[in-house]
Amino acid sequence: MNNKQAPGSVRIALISLLMMISFTFSACDALGVLSELMPDAETNAGSSGETKQDTAIMPAPTAVPTQIPIDLNVITFWIEPQFDLEADSPQAEIFRNHVQEFIDQNPGIKVQFRLKDAEGANSLLNSLSITAAAAPDALPTLVLLSRRDLEQAAMQGLIRPIEFYATSFDNNDWYPFAKKIGLYKNEAYGLPMAADVLVLATSNSISTVGYIPLSPPPRQFGQISFAAGDPETLLPYLWYQSAGGRLVDETGQPILERDILLELFTSIAENRRVGNFSSSLTQYLSSADTWDAFVGGEIPNTINWANKALLLTDGSRITFIPALGDGPFTYADGWVWCLVQKDTTDLDLNITFMQHMASPDFLAKWTVATDLLPVRPSSIEGMDGDHIFLDKLLLSADIIPSESVRDASNAFLVDEMDALLFGEYSAEVAVENVIAKFEEGQTSE
Repeated sequence: MNNKQAPGSVRIALISLLMMISFTFSACDALGVLSELMPDAETNAGSSGETKQDTAIMPAPTAVPTQIPIDLNVITFWIEPQFDLEADSPQAEIFRNHVQEFIDQNPGIKVQFRLKDAEGANSLLNSLSITAAAAPDALPTLVLLSRRDLEQAAMQGLIRPIEFYATSFDNNDWYPFAKKIGLYKNEAYGLPMAADVLVLATSNSISTVGYIPLSPPPRQFGQISFAAGDPETLLPYLWYQSAGGRLVDETGQPILERDILLELFTSIAENRRVGNFSSSLTQYLSSADTWDAFVGGEIPNTINWANKALLLTDGSRITFIPALGDGPFTYADGWVWCLVQKDTTDLDLNITFMQHMASPDFLAKWTVATDLLPVRPSSIEGMDGDHIFLDKLLLSADIIPSESVRDASNAFLVDEMDALLFGEYSAEVAVENVIAKFEEGQTSE
């Protein structure tokens, strides 16, 4: 992202950055008083869930600084509010204690963190991009990025590849999707910490959480709801890939396979015919819309993210998404520790911290306390619910196709699915429409 600013704006940004304080851990101060870098600084240890305010009383600078003070013994990371170490929750306490354990093992090291919004103008990704352009010395050394933000950050050159990544997976204590979630263009950019997957949440009294295919149309659930009105819905891709369809060829170019498209669209048409799908699904513009309808008792089922469904206490349950293959298939999202592209960084120290934050013992305790799912099989046993089901669910997950791949077909794939939900024409016509539009788009490029 190119953010051109006037010299005065950059100067103001630099001064502001000097006056901001990150919550800091030190070996002698577990609550993060910046006693060495800023002796008069104090922190708001009791606050949680809000962006931290500056708390140090600092003299006004007499001249415009030329650079930010650098201390290679300081690890600085940015995270989203859901991972706030100061929050009053078991997961925050476990996270905080594990960071302190690293400090205790490495005397003289300090660890700072700052909260950044998950979305919007002040999002972590936007802040990373703006800071890299305006004041690179003020960049963090690490970030905990969502999979989607990792792709964007790698594309923009904001994070650096990590060569040690492959050796970090020498053991089998990683789910298959976790080995891929930190990759961008087959190059490793991070270590995974937590995951979320798409599931079917249902209020029906089904007798099993076993996998039930989408074709022939299942009768166990009634109407299966999803956000068909969302132009970026993942369901057409999930079902296409569950049937064995490829989205890229051997050279990495986007493709769509005609026979798999026909299987996908035929199944959608059949499920519409029996009442599992309907045109009313197009009124839901996001997964949040269908979730609200589900918890409000308006619909009996929703395809949604597990982190919402795991919090249900009303007798609802989760199961595999009905799909087109012989076994379950779903998409995983997640959060990954990444090294920021910054010249003034002790790489070995920060890599050691990343590995510490992805250690099996820590993740086994921390994941259980969250509403997220583990990236390691060793973390599954302590979780509530059916461990065998959760293990199979995570083993069936794959990473979401990249935005660049989806952009090649997303608009008209969703359009044709919605046309089938309205019964406008046959599956065969929908296939021909998609193929024609896809080939036209590839030719124009």
